[in-house]
Amino acid sequence: MKRNQTTGRIGGAWQALRVLAVAALLAAPAAMAQQVFPTPEAAMDALGDGVARSDPDALQRVLGAQYRRIVPPQLDQQDLYDFLGAWASHHAVRKDGDDAASVEVGGSGWTFPVPIVRRKAGWQFDLAAGEREVRVRRIGRNEIVAMDTLLQLADAQQRYAEQVGHGSYARQLVSTPGKTNGLYWPSASADNDSPLGPDALAMGPETPPDDAYYGYRYRIIAPPKGSNAKFAFVAWPARYGESGVHAFMLNSERRFYERDLGKGTAARAGAIRTFAPDGWQEVSKE
Repeated sequence: MKRNQTTGRIGGAWQALRVLAVAALLAAPAAMAQQVFPTPEAAMDALGDGVARSDPDALQRVLGAQYRRIVPPQLDQQDLYDFLGAWASHHAVRKDGDDAASVEVGGSGWTFPVPIVRRKAGWQFDLAAGEREVRVRRIGRNEIVAMDTLLQLADAQQRYAEQVGHGSYARQLVSTPGKTNGLYWPSASADNDSPLGPDALAMGPETPPDDAYYGYRYRIIAPPKGSNAKFAFVAWPARYGESGVHAFMLNSERRFYERDLGKGTAARAGAIRTFAPDGWQEVSKE
């Protein structure tokens, strides 16, 4: 099974969502009725105008009173400029049947996550459907990042064995204070850099869900006894169904395995100490 993209379209989702965060500002406007438009094109134009003017009242009228639910916590003014540049280069309505449409932005085929749907009185952005799509895209992005991160951890293990491990591999992500027995340790000079950067501090199995690196936790696990494998890793979503769905394992041969461990993911994945892919499906990232 090839895996270059998980459920949903991830495209440039976070770029446009951060744009909304910038446009939303910090003040909470009073509730107002969501606007209904005569055509999907009119709805699209109102969205673009609200973002361009960074007008939270306009965005609330266009998207609905609960539009902040799709706004991520981090704001970045540069994303606003990027979005407006993409909007200026191309924006168009893409019909999804007779009763729904989406807004395509830029030249990559990316679509705004909140669809426009036909109501009795006209066309309106469906924020509830947009929330579901944002969740799907977030999970897709996080799962791809998790696979990339596992490959980076494998690279870090190789550097560790070559530099400070004298042929041995690290057994933990973060070193014990004052030691270099993990893939990361704080260093005072470039001569003593660790194989992994400080992002490792947000990867551990005990990391709070809100702080987990792109929504995933990681652990170094033992290779199976009697095999030629040198090390292995497991990664799992910090919040099952919200930050991710699949758990992943990677061995030193860079073979990926995935499994949906269900609502008990935290306990089941957190208890894994040895690479044992029985019941897991082998996947490839490309």
